[in-house]
Amino acid sequence: MYLIILLSYITSLAFSSDPAEVFITVDERYFKQNAEINIRSGTNLDIDCASTVIGSSTVNYKWYRSKTPYTSQKDQRVQVSQQKNLIALAEPSHSGYYMCLISSAEGYSVFTPVIHVIIEYFDIVTEQDQVTIEPYEKVFVLKCSHINANPPPVVTWKKDGIDVTNINSGSNVMHVTGKVVDKQYNIEVNDLLLLNYQDTFAGTYTCDVEGTGTYFRGRTSVAKSYSVKTAASNSLMPDNSTRILFIDNGGKPRVGESVTLRCGASGYPTPNYEWQDTNNVKLTTSDVYDVLETSMVVKSIKVSDDNEEYKCAALSGGTKSVEPIRLTLSDMKPQFNKSMDNSQYNIPGATVIIDFGLKVKGNPIYLWNGINLAQFVMSEDGSTSDHSRGVLAMNFDDGILTIENIQKNASGIFQCIAYNEAGMVTQYKTVIIRDAQPAEVAHTTQSNEDITVLGNNIHSVRGANFTMQCTGSGNPTPSDITIDVPDSSSASVTSSLVKVNKEGKYIGNLLIDKVSEAYAGNYSCCTHNYVAGQKNEACITINLAVEERVTVTQNSPDTDYTLVIGNMVYGTEGYPLSASCKATGLPRPTISITRSENSCGTVSTITKSNDIEFTDQRIIQVDYESDDCPTDEFQCCGENTIQGTPYEHCYEAIAVSFVKGAEPHEVRIENIGTLALDDSSLVSLMETLSLNCSAKSFPESTFTWEYRNTGSSANVFQPLDNLNFQTSLTKTKGFTFSILNTDGVAGDFFTGTNYEFKCTAKNVFGGTSVIKRIQITTSAANEVSANVYLSVGIVLFVLALIIILIMYIFFLISSGKKNKSELGCMRHCICKCCEPKDPPVVDLVEDTYNTSVYTDKSMSMRNLDAFFRQFKFDDDVFANPGAYNAEHDPYTPDHRRRYSLNSAVYKDPDVV
Repeated sequence: MYLIILLSYITSLAFSSDPAEVFITVDERYFKQNAEINIRSGTNLDIDCASTVIGSSTVNYKWYRSKTPYTSQKDQRVQVSQQKNLIALAEPSHSGYYMCLISSAEGYSVFTPVIHVIIEYFDIVTEQDQVTIEPYEKVFVLKCSHINANPPPVVTWKKDGIDVTNINSGSNVMHVTGKVVDKQYNIEVNDLLLLNYQDTFAGTYTCDVEGTGTYFRGRTSVAKSYSVKTAASNSLMPDNSTRILFIDNGGKPRVGESVTLRCGASGYPTPNYEWQDTNNVKLTTSDVYDVLETSMVVKSIKVSDDNEEYKCAALSGGTKSVEPIRLTLSDMKPQFNKSMDNSQYNIPGATVIIDFGLKVKGNPIYLWNGINLAQFVMSEDGSTSDHSRGVLAMNFDDGILTIENIQKNASGIFQCIAYNEAGMVTQYKTVIIRDAQPAEVAHTTQSNEDITVLGNNIHSVRGANFTMQCTGSGNPTPSDITIDVPDSSSASVTSSLVKVNKEGKYIGNLLIDKVSEAYAGNYSCCTHNYVAGQKNEACITINLAVEERVTVTQNSPDTDYTLVIGNMVYGTEGYPLSASCKATGLPRPTISITRSENSCGTVSTITKSNDIEFTDQRIIQVDYESDDCPTDEFQCCGENTIQGTPYEHCYEAIAVSFVKGAEPHEVRIENIGTLALDDSSLVSLMETLSLNCSAKSFPESTFTWEYRNTGSSANVFQPLDNLNFQTSLTKTKGFTFSILNTDGVAGDFFTGTNYEFKCTAKNVFGGTSVIKRIQITTSAANEVSANVYLSVGIVLFVLALIIILIMYIFFLISSGKKNKSELGCMRHCICKCCEPKDPPVVDLVEDTYNTSVYTDKSMSMRNLDAFFRQFKFDDDVFANPGAYNAEHDPYTPDHRRRYSLNSAVYKDPDVV
């Protein structure tokens, strides 16, 4: 990827008398998009030196062209323009690699990335010829090497219209590809070889070409046409030595692809071919190779195959010719060492070497940009001048730039461009030349939440991970830096020193992991440089103090007669008990206890130093006798001071009580597996065995598990191993239980059917055992699954029947085939909301029934009849339409008016 080229003269450093600040920026996108341009011959070639220049009064542009990518910035190039835009009428000779040089009057120069211009043309005129082959001619050449087309077209040779370019067509007719290694017969690529005279060579041969590129892709033509005859002669061909004429390594394949190696040889009689590896071992067709006489296919290329050498051997008439063929993988994009410092400091007169540690596969091209390189005196000139910046030695083979006797005015940014067929990379180096400065060193460790840095003092908490850093400076840049650790520190500390040369400074980083008191002490950091041949050394002392804020925790021991749960401490009646709390910290903390007036027990303070954990502890312990003190409570607090700041921490109140001792009792084993719901003795082979053993006791019990196969001849209990069985223990006051699980399904560990498991619960007062009989079964799991599936299936079947019945009833009612009242007891299955609604029959204007609403007259009458059947009519009321009797008519006049009949309804005899 092309990177933006940005060169600026850094005036703030004041290493030049030239106050100008110039920025030259190349348009990365333009050169990336136009890395390769195809132009048809006869049209306009127009390319731009796409860039911007800021801060310069005069800018010059020069375009250069070469036939191959540059191997040098001085050789193999021709200047073709001095304009920013290169415009010309495209001609075949204009094909090549173009690069623009941008220069400013202030002494800056930048080369742009390369633009590959391909002028396309396809001017094929068929040339015809008649030739005769004599029997004594061992090698006869049909030429087709000079074709007036660009890009090079695809060439196919045909005899009497039949393709003969297939590489496996035989060893007497060969299309030349790859590299010509024998110059005797004036052979060139794309020629056709007719080897060892045969009468069958007679015929018409054509060299067919097919255009490639952008404008002529797919266009075909005949470049050469030969009418070949064979002479009628009985002359014998001389028995000449065997000679390999050409080899072809198949190009540059990628990893994973296959490649075909090929060679062609002359000799009489017709040579036999043999393929060998680099150790001269004959190769045959296999999973790796496909040997095809004049060619060999290497299958599935690996990275290790790069530059692998194979050999083609041709044998004829007692003579042998061998030619090596080197397999070369496709190029890989160059890579610079990104971890290298991108700046370099030195003094006037020094030798500066700019090396980016380039890694590359293939043959890269190198370009150097920066402060106008033309103002350096080239080393091959051997001359000097007052205004020169130094003696420049460019190495275009390994990408290293060397400047001898460099001067202050050579300070600036230098750029190296490396590219090959796989891509381009760009890297920069800032070179700063200033007066000599003796070495200095400074403490540059940074504070964080675990450490505090005050000058050359570091205060760290115990357990912290941090980097102690000191930085050496000077000009020239210091060449080394060291950090010496205290004698008490572990040897692993010294091996963690990481050195970094960055931006003219040498930085030492000492990685310290899990700080403890062993790391405390004075560290000495030193650096040095050389000025005028004299060593200048500078050192500082860094003090590391290890600190920890006070922390108070429960410290009561859990013994055979004591149970500790959180802040609760239970003792056994008749036995002494010790309860304690612990304060930890650095510097060593103080600890205090708070108790009530009625508290009992004897208080003591203990100080401990742990040489393994490097910790200081202060412990307050209270000793009790159960007869004197049945219950008690106390609280502990600790304090220490770090860097003048006091810290305090208190643990919650610790409660002490005594419980009557009891040996384990009510010990039982429960099967808590899946099948235990049906039968507590069953365990399936396909499930995990899970047993729970519980016991009541004080102090809490410990458990041991044993088992035996009742069907085994040994019939003895044996302990369960920890590899295949897992146990967990839960303790509470007066009750303990242990769960036993197999590490997998039961079928993995048990081969029999009937087993007994024994659980033994013990404490200081005794022990009790209990046995549980378990049957390991193969069918129980399947039966349970079948029952579950059967039950679920029955339920779903019944639900489906009910849903189908309800839908059928609803269909009967909604279709009008049945009324709800006609369904008998089934009518209760239909809710009110499910009854079908009659279509509206009310005339919205007169509020009366009108048969024009209905289309089905018989249906209309049935609905109307059903509607009026709900009401009780009184003839007296209807005889006098104006009369209203509330006793007979519970409806308002408005209601009665809604139920008056429209006589028009009955005029239709079908309805009546």
